[in-house]
Amino acid sequence: MIDAPDHAAGERDDRSAWVWLIAALLGIALSVVAGMMSYGYTTAQAEQRFADVVDYVATQSLSYDAFNSAYTTKNLIRVMEIAGEAARDMERDGSVDNAALEQYADQFNVSALIVTDASGNLVSESSTDGVGYESLATYLKEAPVLEVATHPLKSYTDSITLADDSVADIGCVARQDGEGIVIAVRHRSAKAVAGNTLKLQSLLEGYETIDSGNIVIENDGKVVATNAVEPTILGVFDLPATDAIIVDEIKDRCLPGKVRLVNVNGEWYLGTYGKAQKFYVYTYASAQRYFEVVAAVAAGVLVLYSGVVASVVMVRRRADRRRLTDLLQQERDYGDKLAKAAREASSANSAKTEFLRRMSHDLRTPINGIRGMVEVGDGNADDLQKQTECRSRIWTASGLLLDLANEALDMSRLESGQIELELVPTNLVTLNHEVRDILERQAEERLVTIICDQQTLNHPYARVSVTHLKRLLLNIAGNAVKYNRRGGYVRLVCREVEPVDGAPVYEYTIADNGIGMSEEFQQHLYEPFCREEQQVEGASSGTGLGAPIAKQLVELMGGTMSFTSILGQGTTFTIRLPFEKCERSEIPQAVRVDAGDGDALQGLRVLLVEDNDLNAEIAQFTLARAGAVVTHAKDGESAVEMFAASAPHEYDVVLMDIMMPGIDGLEATRRIRALDREDAATTPIIAVSANAFADDRRLSREAGMNAHLSKPVSSQELVEALAHIAADAS
Repeated sequence: MIDAPDHAAGERDDRSAWVWLIAALLGIALSVVAGMMSYGYTTAQAEQRFADVVDYVATQSLSYDAFNSAYTTKNLIRVMEIAGEAARDMERDGSVDNAALEQYADQFNVSALIVTDASGNLVSESSTDGVGYESLATYLKEAPVLEVATHPLKSYTDSITLADDSVADIGCVARQDGEGIVIAVRHRSAKAVAGNTLKLQSLLEGYETIDSGNIVIENDGKVVATNAVEPTILGVFDLPATDAIIVDEIKDRCLPGKVRLVNVNGEWYLGTYGKAQKFYVYTYASAQRYFEVVAAVAAGVLVLYSGVVASVVMVRRRADRRRLTDLLQQERDYGDKLAKAAREASSANSAKTEFLRRMSHDLRTPINGIRGMVEVGDGNADDLQKQTECRSRIWTASGLLLDLANEALDMSRLESGQIELELVPTNLVTLNHEVRDILERQAEERLVTIICDQQTLNHPYARVSVTHLKRLLLNIAGNAVKYNRRGGYVRLVCREVEPVDGAPVYEYTIADNGIGMSEEFQQHLYEPFCREEQQVEGASSGTGLGAPIAKQLVELMGGTMSFTSILGQGTTFTIRLPFEKCERSEIPQAVRVDAGDGDALQGLRVLLVEDNDLNAEIAQFTLARAGAVVTHAKDGESAVEMFAASAPHEYDVVLMDIMMPGIDGLEATRRIRALDREDAATTPIIAVSANAFADDRRLSREAGMNAHLSKPVSSQELVEALAHIAADAS
């Protein structure tokens, strides 16, 4: 069987030939264009380079002239001042002999002091280096100097170049003790003058020139500076013949600032010239390097283009082979990602489910206890001891509920970045004692001993976030109490260690002899919701959030936390926290009161804004027991109306709930602050709300409230907050 001709293959071959021909022509065209562009670029670069040279010399020559003039002027002013001072001393001392002049010359550090009569004839002189009246007589008898004698308020200065190229700076003033002239002279040797004078040649010595290039500076046909040759002993520059011809060619062929090609003895140069003040600057360089660059660029473009074409061919061949492989790999990777996401979602759901299961159990347990104790209390209405026992257990169970809610909220705040540290001046010793007192109350039931080893602190006063520091210490130490054996101990130690960047560092060590932790559980201690099986009778299981919260609080405070634990022997936590030190005088005096003291708030008039009847009843009871006079408003709108209708300063403080029907506490506060009466802006308003996030506190401040108390508020906290108000008012 004969196969039919493959016309398609033939067409592909023809197209391929045309493609290669077009590619070759394109490569040649690119090389030519690149060469032309390179030539244009290099020429422009040379022109800019030469222009920079001219500008540099022109600019610096002006600066040099200014420097030299300023240096000379400074010397002349000084010798004139010295001549005046010498004239005044001569009048005071009444002596103008040579010995006196020698003393004056030494005093004023001048080369010579000369006194002449009004005609310029020598009266007396002192000279240290031989440059005196004899050397300067011709200049001293000229009219500008002699005029000083006839005009007492007139002075004259000049810088005189002597035959040996040294310079004498003279200052002339009229004698104040008679007719004549006092001349002060400072003589500078030719070597010193040359050393203190900036010359054009130094421009070329400090300027990086083009490879093989030369710079020539001419003044009326005289070469005054060049980098082509070194100057002779007499300071004369003898240009090589080639350089002289190049300069002549540039004069004939070039326009100022425009680069041209010039040929000298078969060699090509690029050159130009420019005017720089009183100088003509000629600059040039071999053109060979520019032509080499052009050729290299053209060849490089051609080679690069060929490489690109070859690379394209190979890449296309490889791409076809790899495309299928990549697609298959992408499918496998996508499947792996889906599987991983499914596993992570499943794990997250499992953790969430486990957390909700545990929280449900932990919440139901104290709630069941509270409801049960109420029933037990009802059944023992006549038994006072039983009633007291029931109230105590109800209080304990409600505290557990509050701890569970606080831990969940703290974790949420930390993960969302909503916790803000409020640094206030604090007595750390007092704070540590308060933590100890709370721990002792917690430890009583479990018969655990609290040992507080309060070491002497070099800096007991510091700026700290009191709430969060207490929360941190009570979190760790509270767990040490909870998971301890009956009769065990918890040791709390606070000491200062080596400061960091000048800030004192406080080390808290919390150690117990409790049940310890297994090595497996230690690996997951800081993972949220992770809990170990309980081994202590009577201890609640917790949420598994305590350690993660503590860890994040420490990091938020800029500190570190570590631990060691041995199963069955106990655990030791070490926390290091840097705090900014402060002075004792910065710490506000705390108002310590007893909530049951009937005089704590005696006569304080309180407007209580609370929509919950139970919360209102509790607050009224607490405040009335402390001696306050309470007026109750059931919502925000009623509060605004009652405040507006009251007499000025009828209320000493307003306790404002936030979440209320109608207008909330924030809006009610804004309306009270907007009332047209003096006490509307000054009466303290305190937020009492279950909203405890940082944003809630910020919103309270922005609405015009003075403070924010988070529910649940203990009687002690409420009374102490109002006691501060009463103390400030008094």
